[in-house]
Amino acid sequence: GSALDDPNNIFILLLVIAIIYFMCAVLFESLLLPLVIIFLIPLSFIGVFLVFGFSGWSFDQGGYASLIMLSGLVVNAGIYILHQYRGIQGAIGKKSAMQLYIRAFNHKIAPITLTVISTVLGLIPFLMDGPDEVFWFAFAIGTMSGLLFSMLALVFVMPAWVKIRY
Repeated sequence: GSALDDPNNIFILLLVIAIIYFMCAVLFESLLLPLVIIFLIPLSFIGVFLVFGFSGWSFDQGGYASLIMLSGLVVNAGIYILHQYRGIQGAIGKKSAMQLYIRAFNHKIAPITLTVISTVLGLIPFLMDGPDEVFWFAFAIGTMSGLLFSMLALVFVMPAWVKIRY
């Protein structure tokens, strides 16, 4: 069976998401703004499930570990942008939400992209043994595909959610 068949694993994943929500609620002093961050997590999971679904590779403990790792990495990217957004919002004020988001995005996309690229490149050695190395291959392929999909979420989806007034 899959690692997600175990109710304990689902509970741990939901606990991680709940902890992230409360940490972001304190950081942003908002109960709604952390939802933007939280909604990035399942979007990045789409990349993981697509690669395992279409490839036929086994989603096991390595795939589950990639979900946990991906949760932290995509949240980090979202926090970078939203924290910059809030700082600019306080300093500039009267511009539209989209103009503020674009400015924040432009300030933070370089470190986010470097994090994604360095993580993807750092996981390439785990692909060398192929699917025979069960845990590490699934971990690497899941994390890499989820990170690449999360970039799409940061570029195309997150700006639409930030337009909501908080």
